Amino acid sequence: MARKRVKVPVRTEEEEKETTAPEPEAKEVVSSTVDESSGEVAQAPEGEEVRAPEESVEVVETENLIEEMNRLREELEKARAEAEAYKDRYLRAMAEMDNMRKRLEKRFAEEAEQEKRRFLRAILPLVDNLEMVVKHSESDPKVLREGVRMILQEFMRTLEQEGVKPVPSVGQKFDPFVHEAVEVVETEQHPEETVVDEVQKGYTYKGSLLRPARVRVARKEE
Repeated sequence: MARKRVKVPVRTEEEEKETTAPEPEAKEVVSSTVDESSGEVAQAPEGEEVRAPEESVEVVETENLIEEMNRLREELEKARAEAEAYKDRYLRAMAEMDNMRKRLEKRFAEEAEQEKRRFLRAILPLVDNLEMVVKHSESDPKVLREGVRMILQEFMRTLEQEGVKPVPSVGQKFDPFVHEAVEVVETEQHPEETVVDEVQKGYTYKGSLLRPARVRVARKEE
């Protein structure tokens, strides 16, 4: 029986290299997102992570919130600075007002003291006259009476210079604003509600009542 010859293909060196060559590296998968409006696939640049639409909205909201917080922080710092400036001005104004009040109080006290000294100097001559009358009245009682009358006149002139005047009473119609009735006298010699006698003089000071006059008032006999 005859044998069949089988021809075995022989690979060349080049075919062997191609067979054993490494497989090509897989290409980098490019992430993409689909634009819902156009349906197109948008590829992200290399090295950048592609975010889903929901994640993009959250990132934008977070950035806006951070910007708003920064703006509010700046406004707060500005408001604090303004408040500090207003506080400083307020404290300065209060200090100035307090100093002014003290100066005015000191000034009024000095003026009142000067006015008091002036009044005391005005009545010192009355004291001198009283001492003189007492000194010379021992020999003649008439000197005492005349001296007292002169001193009283001088004293009334001094009071008038200071703005003090007596309230007219006797013969005047009773005025409750300047008169104080201490007794009612029934008489036909004087009109009713007329002041017939003065128990104590009243005085006014620069037009205002200093002391009412105590008087007796007439009333018709029953």
